[in-house]
Amino acid sequence: MEGVVESREWYLAAYSTHGVPTSDHLKLRTVPLSLAFDSIPDGHVAVETLFLSVDPYLRTRLTGTLDGLYIQQYQLNQVITAFAVGRVMQSKDSKYTEGDFILIPSAPVAEYSIVPSSQILRKIDATSGISLPDYLSSLGVPGFAAWVGIVVLRDPKPGSNVFISAASGAVGMSAGQLAKIRGCRVIGSTGSDEKVFLHFLFKKRPFIVI
Repeated sequence: MEGVVESREWYLAAYSTHGVPTSDHLKLRTVPLSLAFDSIPDGHVAVETLFLSVDPYLRTRLTGTLDGLYIQQYQLNQVITAFAVGRVMQSKDSKYTEGDFILIPSAPVAEYSIVPSSQILRKIDATSGISLPDYLSSLGVPGFAAWVGIVVLRDPKPGSNVFISAASGAVGMSAGQLAKIRGCRVIGSTGSDEKVFLHFLFKKRPFIVI
């Protein structure tokens, strides 16, 4: 059928009540999806997923436990969702056109999807010189959380000591970078020697990590 693609998607097959989710809990399937203009509802866009952010909070949505959560659990057999950068393939919303790069806070973890345009956070200027993955990291939720912690709440002065726990995580790495830029002496902690190695391998401004 014209305009139909085979889209791979990750869905929740069983709740993971303890430990790390495995292939028993998260499974991959392939489904046919029409990207033809006439098959898209009004106010929706067809999206090709380019980048996804796999954030720690997603783990809490896989347990089947609601106690103390601020966000709903995934339903069994439901495609999981995550922050994503995508490219518009077709659009039935005048604000978006084919080829637009967009940021979606709750995008299906799938190669292609049809999403309501109301779920799109913003368009991305691809000519800005900012790489698309940066909108999910330093300019995304991890970077925002780090900015709030370092700049808004603590406001450390040059020469002061700053300790970063979970320094190899997305928020910890960004927080340490912000403190280094401010002229602080930064010390971080991680859970393994491997995480220490990765920190020094990828960061432009590495700080002391133990």
